[in-house]
Amino acid sequence: MDWTRIRHWATRIRVIVSAWPPAGALFLLLSFVVTALWLYEGLFVGPDEGHGWLEPLAAILAGLGAFILAAILIIRRVDGARNEASGYHLARGLATGYYFNFLRPLIDAVRDPKHPVHATVSSHGNHRLSGIVVGIPQEISEFDPARHGALFDALSRGSGAGFDLKPVEVLAAGRPRPIHARLAVSRSGTTALIVDIPTTLAVIADFAEFLSRQGEDGGAGDEFVTAARKTMMASAETGRFQDVLEEFMDVVHRVGSMEPRPRSPAPLVHIVPLRRLRRRLDELADS
Repeated sequence: MDWTRIRHWATRIRVIVSAWPPAGALFLLLSFVVTALWLYEGLFVGPDEGHGWLEPLAAILAGLGAFILAAILIIRRVDGARNEASGYHLARGLATGYYFNFLRPLIDAVRDPKHPVHATVSSHGNHRLSGIVVGIPQEISEFDPARHGALFDALSRGSGAGFDLKPVEVLAAGRPRPIHARLAVSRSGTTALIVDIPTTLAVIADFAEFLSRQGEDGGAGDEFVTAARKTMMASAETGRFQDVLEEFMDVVHRVGSMEPRPRSPAPLVHIVPLRRLRRRLDELADS
């Protein structure tokens, strides 16, 4: 007896059983039992004395079991993209770079009443620079920096728009070039806010596209599953990106709360999903 081959097949069976979704397996097992009863009645009981409802019940259970099995396997594959992406720690690296290279110099500028950016704000009227609002893209199409100009324009157009958006350059100590952002100036009040959509997040879209096509099949899988994996990865990574930024902000607030005013930071940075960016601007204008 070839014990090596037996162990090989036993291992395969264990893998299949462990990977088999219980719900789908249950419905398929019930379908098998009902089909066996139906076959037994057809062979030994006769069509007149049997239960006619066994045939449609077997078909329903088989179809439902196959659907649940396929759905669970697809969900496992799509949801597994989240863990695959997390192993690269991309979001933490992007968030760290964005905070120290972009947000932190802007926070210092907002908190320093002598910084030239306050004079720039005053040149647009009797306005006061009160904070920074960051819109985090949620949809794959929003990651493309080429679309950000249109997204910014949409904030200041249409009915109910309460801000004018203007380009602004913010000088940062030790930097050869200024930081480029958008300045939102209230039309009816005195509030001014620096607004940004992180262009660095475009890397996440490319990363999700690359990783979603990796696998044992060499990327030749179902395009719908691939698209779902890409969306799941992008969503998970942007969520991690926002979480890391909020970690940094929590440290800034706790440390800054021990400083004398005016350096003690009230919540200066507001991080919101891009679809809520305009609403957040309006809320801050009314506060």
